[in-house]
Amino acid sequence: MPHEHMAAKKAAPESPGAMASAPLSAGNDKKTIDTRFGTIEFDLAQALTFPKAIPGFVGYQTFGLAMVPSETQSSFMLLQALEPTDLSFIVLPYDPGAALIEPKDVESAQQHLGIAPGDCAIMLIATFRKIGSSFETSVNMRAPIFIDTANRLAWQYILPNDRYDVRHTL
Repeated sequence: MPHEHMAAKKAAPESPGAMASAPLSAGNDKKTIDTRFGTIEFDLAQALTFPKAIPGFVGYQTFGLAMVPSETQSSFMLLQALEPTDLSFIVLPYDPGAALIEPKDVESAQQHLGIAPGDCAIMLIATFRKIGSSFETSVNMRAPIFIDTANRLAWQYILPNDRYDVRHTL
């Protein structure tokens, strides 16, 4: 996994020999994408729309969410751009029971974004850095992704409280 950034972007467009994937439209209900973890099929009815692009990634507004294929049990997920398909993030579902983000900050974000508390899921973007012979895993606690599960909308929301680290080591 790249250590220089949390996102993976292909440098060149897909070759003509790459697996064909259907354009996003009302007539297609699945999209198959060759991801960095292999070929994954995404259900377009479950796609997430970012009304405002993730900061720094203009042009990427529709994403699919899938479990990261792994031989061991893992909570990490792949947030994969569906159109264009050359961007993805590794994310980790946030457990509110861990109380790493103050409930008042979560409630404030939900109010600002118009998400009902029962329809809110939170994802943390993960970064993996090679340090010596091992890897360090960190998550961005300062700018979690808030998902309105009822409306399939998502936003990367920068928490105003600066006590949260951009690189919170796990």
